[in-house]
Amino acid sequence: MEFISQSIRQASRRFSRYGSSLRSNHNSSSRNPAPKFPSDRQVHSCTIRTIMDTTIHSAGIAEIHNVPMEVIKRPIPSVLDEKKVQSLMETIQRETSEDEVPPIDLLWITGSEGGDYYFSFGGCHRFEAYKRLQRDTIKAKLVRSTLGDLYHYMGSSAPKYLA
Repeated sequence: MEFISQSIRQASRRFSRYGSSLRSNHNSSSRNPAPKFPSDRQVHSCTIRTIMDTTIHSAGIAEIHNVPMEVIKRPIPSVLDEKKVQSLMETIQRETSEDEVPPIDLLWITGSEGGDYYFSFGGCHRFEAYKRLQRDTIKAKLVRSTLGDLYHYMGSSAPKYLA
């Protein structure tokens, strides 16, 4: 585990050295267009982060959004470690900087009839901590996805209303 942490820290240092040029290239990329939401109410703020806050899915995504908890679908039941949830709740309550609790990743899918849908498959302890604290929003990276991606995660259990 220490090896992985060390590698991420090294990558983070490399990113911060080139950060401004990478950010500007990312923002102009047509591969990841700027997210659009049905209303201003749905996303409250957006910040740019370092590579330290990444997963394999969101490594190329720098923007972090405050997404309303009510629009996030979690189709797979979570198996939670109660101590971890309690620890996260304490950290979130006394959070003094945006860097203390990393964002969750959300698959962002546009339905064939329109509408934006947000699915979460990881970050279950963070999601539960925010939920128990009755927070309206959670920090998230939006991973632009397709119905095919969703079928990859869920197989035939994927919602039919999106097709």
